[in-house]
Order: sequence, then C-alpha cells, then structure tokens
Amino acid sequence: MAARSTERLLNLLIALVSRERGYTRAELREAVPSYAESASDEAFERMFERDKAELRDLGYPIEEVSEDPLFPDDTHGHRYRIPRGSFTLPPLQFTAEESAVLALAANAWTDASLGELAHRALRKLEPAIGGLPEDDAPPLLQPTLTAHEPSFEPLLSAVVRHREVRFDYLARSTDELTTRRLRPWGIGSRYGNWYVVGWDLDRKDSRTFRLSRIMSDVTVTRKEFDPPEGFSMNEALSHMVSHAPARTVEVLARPGHAQMLRRMAARQEAGVGAGNGVDRWDRLHIPFAETEILAEEIAAAGPGVVVPQDGDGTAPTMQAEVRAAVVRRLESAASAAARFRGVQVDWSLRSRKGTRNKLSTADHLSRLLEIVRWVYAHQGAELEETARRFGITDQELIADLNTLFVCGKPGHMPDQLIDASWDDGHVYLSNADELSDPVRLTQPEASALLVGLQTLRTVPGGDSEAVASAIAKVAGAAGDAGVLANAVGARPITDTPAPALADVMSAVRRAVEQRRRIRIRYVVPSRDELTERVVDPVQVFSSNTHWYVRAWCLDAEGMRNFRLDRISAVEDAGPAGERPAAQEAAAAAPPAPGTPDTVEVVLVTDRRSRWIADQYHAVRTAVVRVPGGARTGPAADHEAALIGFQTPEAVCALVTRYGGQLAVLGPYDVVAQVELWVNSALGAYGTSGPG
Repeated sequence: MAARSTERLLNLLIALVSRERGYTRAELREAVPSYAESASDEAFERMFERDKAELRDLGYPIEEVSEDPLFPDDTHGHRYRIPRGSFTLPPLQFTAEESAVLALAANAWTDASLGELAHRALRKLEPAIGGLPEDDAPPLLQPTLTAHEPSFEPLLSAVVRHREVRFDYLARSTDELTTRRLRPWGIGSRYGNWYVVGWDLDRKDSRTFRLSRIMSDVTVTRKEFDPPEGFSMNEALSHMVSHAPARTVEVLARPGHAQMLRRMAARQEAGVGAGNGVDRWDRLHIPFAETEILAEEIAAAGPGVVVPQDGDGTAPTMQAEVRAAVVRRLESAASAAARFRGVQVDWSLRSRKGTRNKLSTADHLSRLLEIVRWVYAHQGAELEETARRFGITDQELIADLNTLFVCGKPGHMPDQLIDASWDDGHVYLSNADELSDPVRLTQPEASALLVGLQTLRTVPGGDSEAVASAIAKVAGAAGDAGVLANAVGARPITDTPAPALADVMSAVRRAVEQRRRIRIRYVVPSRDELTERVVDPVQVFSSNTHWYVRAWCLDAEGMRNFRLDRISAVEDAGPAGERPAAQEAAAAAPPAPGTPDTVEVVLVTDRRSRWIADQYHAVRTAVVRVPGGARTGPAADHEAALIGFQTPEAVCALVTRYGGQLAVLGPYDVVAQVELWVNSALGAYGTSGPG
C-alpha cells in the first residue's frame, strides 16, 4: 500500500512539472493511474488534497490558477502546475571551512529520523559543497544532539509551518496539568533542555515551555499564524537566566559513598555526622541553585546519603525544602514499585515508538528523488555504492528502481516512462530530466541542519565566521532565510563552566590534539567509587548537558566514554600508543554515551521518562497495560523496555533519581535489590536514621 502511495505521488509530481499550462482536477484524475482507480469523487478529492500537501511539504510549490476570473474561488476550475525552476536550489557555493562545519552539524544528531533529515539536506547541498567528505576519521571535537522528548518533532514541524498547537503541560511552579494552546515561534536548547517559545493563546502573553514537561501528544492544528517580525530564538534563549549557586545545603554521606555529591561539595567534614550508633557520617556542604536538580542527585545516591533536618523541623527552611524534595522522590519510587509489582509484559504489543522508524510515503518519495538526482550526476555508478550512499540494502534499491521504472508522464506509454537499468551491476536512469535538478531544502531538512549548526556555535571556539555564513546559506537554501534561521536556536550548555571542569576539558583537549596518554581519576556512579584509569583519548564530544571524552582504556582494552565532570584529576602519561586495528575501528564509530552492559533489566516508564529507552539503547520495547491505570495524564501511557546496564546499582540510582517515573519489572533479583535500595533510603529519613 505504501509503495502504491509513493508511486501515485511521483506520477502526480511528474505531471505537474512536465506541463507548463498545468492540469485541471478532472484531467489529473485521468492522467494519474491511482486517481483513475478511485471509487468515488469524495475519495479522489481527499487523496488529491493530501497529495498536494505532501508535495508542498517536500519543497514543490504547486500553483493554482483559476481559468475563470469571474469565479476565482471555484477550485474545480483551477489548473495546477509546478513551474520549472520554482523548486530548484538557488546558486550556492560553500567554502572548505563551511563544508566541514556542515558535515559536523549533520553528524550531531543521535536521533535517527532527525539525523536522516540533516543528512538529506547535506546530500541536496552536495553540488554546492563540491562533494561530501569521505574521511572516516572522527573529528577531534564533536557536539551531539538528542531530542528524547516525543513532542520535539511535532513542535519543530509546527514552528517551521507556522501552525498553532495544543498540548497538556505540567507546570513546575504548581505541579498542575493544564491544556495549553500556543502559537510556537521558535524551538531551541539551553542548559541541556529543549524549549519552545511562543504566544500563549489563553494567557495572552509570550511564554516559554520546557518540552520535558509536555505530558500529552502535541496536536498540530491547521490554524496558521504569522510569527512576529524580528523574533530570534537565540535571543529568547539568551534571556533565560541560569542562576549561579547562591545557597548551600548540608548533606550527610556514609564514608566512601556519594562520590558525585562529594565532587559537588564546596567543603567536607569527615566523621562528624551522628550515625545509627555504629557509623560516623561525613558532612558535605553543597552549593546549589535549583532545589529539584539537587534533589535528583541526592535521591540517586540512595541510602548512602541523607539530608538532615534543620533546627526543630517545624519552620520551612531551605534545608527542609531540599529534604522534602528528596523524600518525595523516594516515596514516589516506592509507590511505583508497589503499583507495578507482578505486572507481566506482552512483548507482542509493540511500542508506539516503533512507528517513528517506519518509512513514510513522503520520506520514500524524497529518497526516490534523491536517487534520480544522484544517478543522473553519476551515470553508471555501482549498485552497491549507490545503495550504501542512501543507507539501504541492494534489494531496497532495486525495489526503488522498479518503482521509478513504472512512473512517468501522463499517458504512461513506454517512451514516457522513466528508464531504469541495473542489469550489469551499474545503475543508469534516463527520461526523468524534470526530476534531475537539485531541489531546495525543505524546512524540516534545513531546520535539522540549522539546529546542528547553532549547536556548533556553543562549542568552545566554534562560533566562527564559517558557522555564521553556513547558517545564512542553509536558511537561504530553504527559501525563507530570515525567518527560518531565527526560528531555531541553541545556547551554550554552560555559559561559565566551573573552573575545575574548564581545567579538565583543557587538559583532555590538549591530549587529544597532541595524541598524548593521560592518567585520570574517575568517579563511576554505577558502583559509587573513585577509580584510576590510563587512557589514550581520541575525541571530545558533547551530548546535550554533558561533555565526554572517548578514549581507549588500557585496563579494559576497549573504547570507553568518560564524562568530563566525573574526572577529578588529569595527569600526562607520555605519548599515546600505536592504535591496534580494534582501536581504530572503535574510534571510527559514532560517539554515544554508555559503557558495556552486564545485566539486562526490564523497566516500565511513563511518558515523562520514555526517553530512557532511546538513551540506553533498549533492545526492544512494548506497550504496557496497567489494570486501573489512568486514561489521561502522565500515567496514561506506559512502555516496557529491555535495557542493558553496567550494574544493578546503576538501575537503583535511575529509579530514585526519577522517582515515580519508572519501575523495574525484572529480573526478580534486580527488583528485590531496587526495592531494598529505595526502602533503605526512605528508612534513613525515619527516627532511626541520622537526623
């Protein structure tokens, strides 16, 4: 069915491009085979309107010209056409420096669908770039982008198409769920989070919404609007204030535990906290700006740490505020564990997430058109090389060529069809001149590439003239330079990184550039321990909130990723060793946070935490039906995910960090360990725990 839809769209496109005077609706119904087969006038009308919208979204401006000036609104009297030249890429030329940053921007996305949009844009720009880079060596510095939130793609689409949206939003200040109606002006990232800015139709004012707090599907309406002149998403993001740590909380930690909190502490006092009569606890003085962010870190440390009461515990204080936020997370984690205890997963109920990987008709048509343009410019290219270029198998390419073979100009006689041949293992195409011109970037394609370019500007030393000029040219390649370039944005992960982190980054980058071996002291949160490693670093990269270094670990004899804020010391250890073949292959792989897995766990997540399945590379996912579950709100949409973790302790920390958003379904020993972790952490806040 999908192949038939793609074939119909392609035949419609060829018809509209090939005839200058265009076609009436009635003529198109006769000219396009699938339309002629439609059972009723209503079916044809629905199909035709949908197809027009698809082609326009792909960058083909369909003109509607009335044949009768007395009745301009009578659409049945219109002729439809796509003027030659109206969809072609404007004259562009990229410098070598601009081409390099374009490649970095396209490779920034870890999300498959958004990454494909960015790479599709890059392939369209190839004639202006002068060929895509073939160097497989990883760049020394690579930012990466992840959009875990399900609302990202529909909101990006609404921003570039200027469509009003509707969604349910969980307000941080009140913790209430309300329906919001918004005219979205721009979308961008800052401080590791994604935000959408626009006009709130109910509040009658501009508002900023954090995507992770959108609890429902985003409904993109057909209502269009004009964004305000001069709006800049980057300016809007710049006005967001990241408050410097201005408050301090006291935390008690067991000796040898809570290594990440110790890294955050401004001061530590050993063995001064009263324990349970046996242990002595260390007192940590931790500066912080946001209560909820600190509460996440403390809850993740589990029973190894506790926030003591302040004074008599009756008056609301800053200490009490942090303590209450931690307890709330632990209690929510315990409630979630009880609620999901014994729930079985039916893996045949495939998760709705999987539908994102299904190739849509528009995506398939876009690929077909790319194949036409590529082969026209490289007649006789090898079948295998062509398939590899588009990330498909030889069989999928042959199926695409067979689809092209049965499409052509109205009449569909042999001399009017696209001629495709590949019998000798080399691909040739002819009789498709109308489709061979480079096409403008669609707005989603340009937006995906622009967000990557904007992110490059946040990299130390990345805000260069080459990036700025590439942004302007990419926006122009979509035909709406000013508005589109200002609708997406990204600001630095941290405007003023902590001196310790800045020193670590400087030392690590220097080691990468000079190919030096380093000795590092590294906190392993999954085991809550401080370790020493000797590594050969090969690349520094960012993933939304955090910076990492990819390095060959001599102890593990494998490539590992180390978060820079978990490195407490860096020491030069001489020249890096010669890379064995295994190391070279690992270095060429795309960067992705994570370490080898030792235990497989089944998690159940709600909508707020469904990103975990992507971040931790779930083996499989399924929809979970919970007896008596909510029909609306955050708890209405649950998903099971089979995920590999390095240790069970890493699972425990995840459960308490995001208290109530997820629970463990199996295996049994991990379920029991998580429940013990949660209950022990809660017990520390009772009368028997340190107070």
